[in-house]
Amino acid sequence: MWIEDLPNGKYKYCERYTDTKGMLRKVSVTLDKNSSRAQNEASRLLYNKIDAKIEKEKKKINDEQTKLASITFWEVQDEYFSIYEETVKAKTASLRETAKKKIRSLISEKTLLSDVDSVFILEILEKLYYQENYSYSYVKTIKASFNMVLDYAISKKYITVNPISNVRIKKKTQTLEQREKKKEKYLERSELKQVIKDMAVIDKSTSLLIEFMSLTGLRFGECVAIQKKNIENNILHVNGTWDSVSNSKTTTKNIYSDRKITLPKRCVQIIEEYPLKYPNDKISNDNYIFIYKNHKPYSLSVVNSRLKKINSSKNLSTHIFRHTHIALLTELGIPLKSIMERVGHNNPQTTLSIYSHVTEEMSKNIIEKLNEIDLLN
Repeated sequence: MWIEDLPNGKYKYCERYTDTKGMLRKVSVTLDKNSSRAQNEASRLLYNKIDAKIEKEKKKINDEQTKLASITFWEVQDEYFSIYEETVKAKTASLRETAKKKIRSLISEKTLLSDVDSVFILEILEKLYYQENYSYSYVKTIKASFNMVLDYAISKKYITVNPISNVRIKKKTQTLEQREKKKEKYLERSELKQVIKDMAVIDKSTSLLIEFMSLTGLRFGECVAIQKKNIENNILHVNGTWDSVSNSKTTTKNIYSDRKITLPKRCVQIIEEYPLKYPNDKISNDNYIFIYKNHKPYSLSVVNSRLKKINSSKNLSTHIFRHTHIALLTELGIPLKSIMERVGHNNPQTTLSIYSHVTEEMSKNIIEKLNEIDLLN
């Protein structure tokens, strides 16, 4: 204990102590006198003060430990998503909400956060993938949803280690049938021509839309979010995507998706002949090109429902035209990096899945042509 003289003639009695976290702290009391009796009284008051602070700290630690011991995974999940949904686009939040509901169908509301360890998660993912035959990509989505919540739990000091780091799901060996299904990811030129022709019978506007996507490689949301001001001569600035949940144009999927591409002549023609539904007095640079009845961009569900009416051996959806564009560029001998830049890919995995298959087919064609060469006659 030490004593400090104060300007007002009083005395401050001070003492240091180590708190429950090992930190050095200071307490003090002020008395009128500096006598032996006053020092004894100050010592008593100081140690009572220290005892009270340590007891308060211990109670706080016990309360926190009790809370941590009783907190459920659902509670942490709710806490995380209340913040997460404010930081992403409405559509992204909607997709994560779907994954959240799936996890809740597999985990009891009373499941403690402390019980969600690597074995617990692994058993859930293995059941989904190996027993219930969910796709590998879907299982990865569920795993990612677990990971986000558990990372948040670490930041809040609910846990110290994320158990997901020890979880590994081995991908199943592909069957011949599954390999053959890669062909269904895109349309051959003859198939594309037929689909466009068949769609023209069903709906001319949709036919022009899917033809435009096939020649640009745009995602559906990027395509219907095109405004007049995004096009200058034959250069298209892809600067946004249509969010069907918020019913508005938002930023592109990522920074790589914000790009400028050159439009082929046919795309310029499509824009010029696309059947506008705006009254003349409403046409402006802010207008969208590919609009539906309500002057809003085409709905994904509307286009996909029309594609289902076409008789095709392929599973037709709007995304197949993006993959078809990659296939067309590959056939033209365009380098992989240039294709990725045009379609806005930063991860080559998706591009390669199409690129590799097409180049494999091209190699077969080379052999077929070489076999036709007769050098003896």
